[in-house]
Amino acid sequence: MGNRSSLLISDYILRRTANRQLTPFHLIKMVVIAHGRHLATTNEPLIADRIEAWKHGPVIPILYHELKIYGDGIVPTLRYCGTQVNEPIRDEFFDTILSEEERRIIDGVVYDYGDWTMGQLYELCHAPGSPWDTCYTGELGVEIPDYVLKQYYMEELLSS
Repeated sequence: MGNRSSLLISDYILRRTANRQLTPFHLIKMVVIAHGRHLATTNEPLIADRIEAWKHGPVIPILYHELKIYGDGIVPTLRYCGTQVNEPIRDEFFDTILSEEERRIIDGVVYDYGDWTMGQLYELCHAPGSPWDTCYTGELGVEIPDYVLKQYYMEELLSS
């Protein structure tokens, strides 16, 4: 689809991990990974938002600016849906917006990385050969193109 907002995907991750406590850092990294895996699996982008190589790893600027009010703290509110993480929301909401394939891929990222610490995610995202490592120049605003993410996550899927 590729027209998804990173805020929507972040909200879905929060709903799937309501018993865990995630920071903006966790959410941004997990949305980037889900986008990369979606590219590798379907040849289509998951989100329409730009991903850039910042000092602390890959960042989705629009999502970062929405979540930065939480600092290193826990994100308690679904930013796209406007509800608290544990407030009732129709379970069908995400089922009607996200395809079964999108949900499967995002659920896989939640399963694989939902319990990781910030330090573990930092190391993963800064690994040699990672999309961030390939694109980071120290300058602001350097995009991590979809083709770089797709290639990296295709290799990840092949090696698993």
